[in-house]
Amino acid sequence: MSDRLDINHAYEILGLTPGASQGQVKQAYRKLVKIWHPDRFSDSQQKQEAEEKIKDINVAYNQLKSQQLNTESAPSTKPTNRSTNQVNISVQRWDAQSFYNCGVENANKGKYEEAIADFTKAIRLNPRYVEAYKYRGFVCSQLGFEHRAASDLNKAASLELDGSNQNIYSKSGYSRSYRPVFKRKSLFSKWCQKIKRLLRRNRRSR
Repeated sequence: MSDRLDINHAYEILGLTPGASQGQVKQAYRKLVKIWHPDRFSDSQQKQEAEEKIKDINVAYNQLKSQQLNTESAPSTKPTNRSTNQVNISVQRWDAQSFYNCGVENANKGKYEEAIADFTKAIRLNPRYVEAYKYRGFVCSQLGFEHRAASDLNKAASLELDGSNQNIYSKSGYSRSYRPVFKRKSLFSKWCQKIKRLLRRNRRSR
């Protein structure tokens, strides 16, 4: 596809009608990028189709963005010719849940390093994301990073128990200075068994 499009075709690619606002163009672009992100597809043919679709979306977005900027500012005698490479797919706009889902998918495929990176991004966006700590811990364990695994699982246990304690205090009237003792080891063992069974089942299915 050319770097320049008929303006009506550009609107059509983004699923918009001519005259859409700048905010609507951005919103449509972000939505389509999430849908057609190549990393969401495991099949090579689907991934290739997604890459082509993303190129078309980027060209259309650049075209409409350029037109809107020119409309808001003084007219220029030089045509604006933007490369599709100037608009990159920004996964940083994803929320913690999206990164967590990608991490689970990569872990199921055995792509443990990628999974750890995804869980880390989810935790940065939500430092109290218990499930992300758990899964990152188990993936680290699969790679032999036992210290990192223990750190993540202990953090998950701490967050989960803290939430449980808050409920206990509110219902029973315990003061915050009194904290009942819970056994973390049993929770740790249950989590290990659950995730390891899941990973073994995924490996057998491949």
